Amino acid sequence: MKKQKEIGITLIALVITIIVLLILAGVSITVLTGEDGILAKAKLAKERSEQAEQEENDILKQYEELLGTYGKELPENTIDTEAGTIVKMPNGWYTTTPNEVETKEGNVVIPSKKIANVYATSDGKGNTIPVPYGFYYVGGTLISGVVISDNQSDKNKYKGMEDVPAGVVYNSDGTVNKEQCELQGNQFVWIPCSKSDYAKIDFGDSYKNANSGWDHFTNPAEYGQIKKYGGFYVGRYEAGTSEIILANHVKFENASTGMTVNGWDWQNKDFASNKVESGKITSKAGEIPYYHADFTTAMEMSKNMYDTEYVISGLITGTMWDRMMNFITTDQSSYSDLKSTSWGNYNNNTTVTYIAGQGRYLPFDLNNGSITTRATVADASYHSGIRTTASSEGVKKKNLYDMAGNLWEWTVESAYISTTNPVDTMQNLRGGSLIHNYSERPVCYRGCDNAFNGSTHYGFRPALFMM
Repeated sequence: MKKQKEIGITLIALVITIIVLLILAGVSITVLTGEDGILAKAKLAKERSEQAEQEENDILKQYEELLGTYGKELPENTIDTEAGTIVKMPNGWYTTTPNEVETKEGNVVIPSKKIANVYATSDGKGNTIPVPYGFYYVGGTLISGVVISDNQSDKNKYKGMEDVPAGVVYNSDGTVNKEQCELQGNQFVWIPCSKSDYAKIDFGDSYKNANSGWDHFTNPAEYGQIKKYGGFYVGRYEAGTSEIILANHVKFENASTGMTVNGWDWQNKDFASNKVESGKITSKAGEIPYYHADFTTAMEMSKNMYDTEYVISGLITGTMWDRMMNFITTDQSSYSDLKSTSWGNYNNNTTVTYIAGQGRYLPFDLNNGSITTRATVADASYHSGIRTTASSEGVKKKNLYDMAGNLWEWTVESAYISTTNPVDTMQNLRGGSLIHNYSERPVCYRGCDNAFNGSTHYGFRPALFMM
């Protein structure tokens, strides 16, 4: 009897052991082969690694091809050279570095080695334009503004054309159809400038241009790329974000007239406390402007856009802004067209047609961006509201958009730095905003605010700094 009991216990233990082993085997298979399993994660990591390696190889291949290492002989740029053609570079665009070579005898030979962080493109008018590796010529000329993009599908899309449209495609409800937009990448515009011209401008201190007489200092560190390349790249649009999406279509009633206005509200209305802290900004048409940005956010988001051995990004400087003004004006003696013309921001420009879905043109709380109870009729003479970037061709100058609105744009310079209280540090703001018309704040106006403040009508614009 005792023997039978021992055998029974042994069989039960064996069965339990087999069941446990089967369970463990099942768990192991799941861990290995499931959607979140080890093998799946390993495959994803491999794919991401291969993608990053491929992107790096693409840039290196572009670099080698453009230097002619595949037997190419790059042509000279002439007045007859087709726009978008890769041409020979000026010697000044190369950097000469020592290249140490050790011989069998132990001697060290140091021949010169020329490297480049850009390649040269013709604008079709005989002008040679530097383009950073990883970017492509889209269109435009030296005079009208050369446009480049970081997306290869945009390459030569408008080559030889003076005017380069934003290429944004809207759906019937006014929202952007991103898949059908003509240009897919982030875009920048070349601003030609010599070192002697690279300085801030005194636009005068009259009522319409108040404060433009102060801040005339240019950081010598900015002269490097100006002397080397004869210009610089700035974002074609206000910094935008795809992180905020348009909410459902809504209607608002004007309290004074009873008229109904169609419009779009935006999610994350309280943008002051819900800023996009991750991801990257965009420089594209049809984006929600990165509004409610304080100075620190503007600096960080601009810096995080690009960081390669060929080019880095950063916040636009005040000198860059002034040279943009010099580039777009038709009156370089007094800049009268920038001071007194009706060309202002999106809200007071008569050429802008307001369409539901292309932004918000209703009153809002300046503290947090939320809409108030009173709406402004869409065809009124003055509107307060934020439009999507490049909402109208009527506000474009020299292939640049959004300079006189939607938003005040932070620049690097400090207007006033407190030695005792960091909270009192004041940073410069440039351009028009959605709450001011041109008669109060023209595009050349200089304003300032506390660096820690963010407001519905504060934004920024990135720039590229070539090595």
